Amino acid sequence: MKFIWRQSIIRWLLGLIACLVIGFSIGHIILVVLIYLLGSLYHQLYQLYQFHSWLRYSGKAPPPEASGIWGDIFDAVYRLQKKQRKSKRRMQQALTRIEHSTAALKEGVIMADSEGSLEWWNNSAAHLIGLMRPVDRGQSITNIVRNPDFFRYFTQKRFGEPLVIKSPAKEGIYIEIQTTLYDKNDHLIFIRDVTRLHLLEQMRKDFVANASHELKTPLTVIKGYLETLDMFKDNLPASMQRGITNMSDQSLRMEHLIDDLLLLSRLENDEKREEDQWYSVQLFIEAIEKIATPILSEQHQLSFDFAENDRIYGSYNELYSAFSNLVVNAIKYSPNGGAILVKWESSEFNGVFSVKDSGLGIDPRYIPRLTERFFRVDKGRSSSTGGTGLGLAIVKHILMHHDAKLQIRSELNRGSVFSCHFPANRVRSDSIPSATSSTLSTLPEE
Repeated sequence: MKFIWRQSIIRWLLGLIACLVIGFSIGHIILVVLIYLLGSLYHQLYQLYQFHSWLRYSGKAPPPEASGIWGDIFDAVYRLQKKQRKSKRRMQQALTRIEHSTAALKEGVIMADSEGSLEWWNNSAAHLIGLMRPVDRGQSITNIVRNPDFFRYFTQKRFGEPLVIKSPAKEGIYIEIQTTLYDKNDHLIFIRDVTRLHLLEQMRKDFVANASHELKTPLTVIKGYLETLDMFKDNLPASMQRGITNMSDQSLRMEHLIDDLLLLSRLENDEKREEDQWYSVQLFIEAIEKIATPILSEQHQLSFDFAENDRIYGSYNELYSAFSNLVVNAIKYSPNGGAILVKWESSEFNGVFSVKDSGLGIDPRYIPRLTERFFRVDKGRSSSTGGTGLGLAIVKHILMHHDAKLQIRSELNRGSVFSCHFPANRVRSDSIPSATSSTLSTLPEE
């Protein structure tokens, strides 16, 4: 390149010197030099015109013939064009393969910008939620999927768990939506048909609910006869008395299990839910204190820390069930006694109901499974404590109804903390908080 530049400059200077000699010989140096300069300028402008025309109109045609620096420029640009076209073909082939592979997926894939405007989707997504090209391109996905649960899921960015809803385009189809944020908060949305799984889950729920209802009647009959036998057991042999006592205990345990199954079934199906209202936190604390008092041992110390003017928005029966479950569990799983603190804290961001104990603690590897139905860390311990294995599953579903989350922190032999985190719109304080603390304890006498 430097050689061509140098050659072009030398050629131009030699021409200028020749013009000076000619002009000097005829006595018109300025005129000859001016004509030479104008000719050089015309040549450069003509080459520039050819370059512009070739770039704009010639497409893939080879460049026009040119010499010197312009010839080198034409050749360099032509090589770049060929290289660019080759790269473009490779990119187009890659994009075509990606489109064909995503089109073959049974799962729907959608790309949307940070505002939720649709940019691209595959055929499965169009089939599952009813998208049409090019009409829906640029539309907000919340305008396409008109579902209140999806609107809350998308606008509040609840992308931690997938959402299952009815398909807006196909009758009788249920879809699962999973969203991932990438780049500048753009959305990559995966959609799959979970109709079969949903129906199986619904069959399971129906079976549990129906079986629990059907078991209530024979259990009531058994309990009635056991109560009758219990009235006359003093006249029976000792072995039969123990049998009646054991049957009564197990029938009571079965009754608790059936009641919990029915409650869990109602929570899963959103049946018979009472209307949410504002309740004083103190109302729950007082109710919990009443049920906790009879089961406290002399070694337990139960204390409460809350603000009298704090309020929570929700279903009283459901929240009472969740809170009392956590407190009763803390008492039952602290067999050696110790301190149990029931605390309510609120701020402008959230409200937290927590139960802290100094009991046996839980191995951290089991914590993710604690809210599973019938999961027990120690298989033998729940029988002695009378638990059904459904308490934390019930707590989890109740909190889901209240847009809340359960957080569990525990350490073996150091105790546990179970915290219910409620969003700001379900918490309020009627006046300036005044912390109240009460303690109920039964301590061994000195």
